Amino acid sequence: MDKASRSDSVRGGGGATGGHTAIVSAAVCTDADTGSYFELAARAGRQALAAARIPADRVGLVINAGVFRDSNIAEPAVAALIQKRLEVGLEYATGRLPAFSFDLLNGGTGVLHALMAAQCFTGLGDVEYALIVAGDTHPSTERGRADFPYAAGGAAILLHASDTAGGFGRIYSTGVAGGPSAWADLDAAGTDGRNALTVRAEGSDPLDLADSVLRECLAGEGLASGDFATGAAVLLVPAPAPGFRERVAYRLGVPSAAVAGIDPFVGDPYSAGPVHAYLSAATQGLLDDARAVVFLAADADSAAALVYRPQALVTAS
Repeated sequence: MDKASRSDSVRGGGGATGGHTAIVSAAVCTDADTGSYFELAARAGRQALAAARIPADRVGLVINAGVFRDSNIAEPAVAALIQKRLEVGLEYATGRLPAFSFDLLNGGTGVLHALMAAQCFTGLGDVEYALIVAGDTHPSTERGRADFPYAAGGAAILLHASDTAGGFGRIYSTGVAGGPSAWADLDAAGTDGRNALTVRAEGSDPLDLADSVLRECLAGEGLASGDFATGAAVLLVPAPAPGFRERVAYRLGVPSAAVAGIDPFVGDPYSAGPVHAYLSAATQGLLDDARAVVFLAADADSAAALVYRPQALVTAS
């Protein structure tokens, strides 16, 4: 496909049931023939399942971390609507309950919090596979609106319990107090409230927040700048502003070659940013030998970091 209508996917390491969680596959969808987040997220979900060769009926959990959605729908949960499109666990069957789905909305850091929440289910063996979806669109589903700063798209990450993966560490987060970043003025919108949205574009540079949370994360997870120089660690930096990836690398003193960002053509995918960065690192081959993958998510008001270890740590006895 050309860049105007693009769908990418990557397959990672799965594994047998165990106490940790592995990323099995990931996908993003930026197809230009629709502005519906529901459809874009469902397409990304199908691609992630296809890349892993996993049928939908083996997914026991769907978490939606996307913030801005079609027609400002609040109920039911967007996760349930996407679950239905994917035909994931819709009915009771012998020995199996319907899949559980819910929304976890935390701005640009939502995917990282969703990864932690999903691991609580997969790591304990409560579900076999968990699917996280994210992405955003203007509520009118019109693409390219000047009053909406984010690129319409969908993304998905498929997780599975694994005894060969190290799984995720703890999440590190920070933020600053502020007013709402987006709202619908229903009084001003009148009968067009389903399509109304105001996004506060101005805000502080997230570099200081990102720098603070990353330093805390690296110290807490036992990582040093030298790990990035050798390729043992990779940093994923969704870019809320041009040059953000390079500035983060400079602040931390790590080589920019070990920091994966987002294709500028995509624009700012907001909540789906961490998935784009993960796929970018995979495409560049940065994940092939990495023992630690550091997820960063940041927006004007908050930042979060999370370490994923594709392989279980081996300790000497």
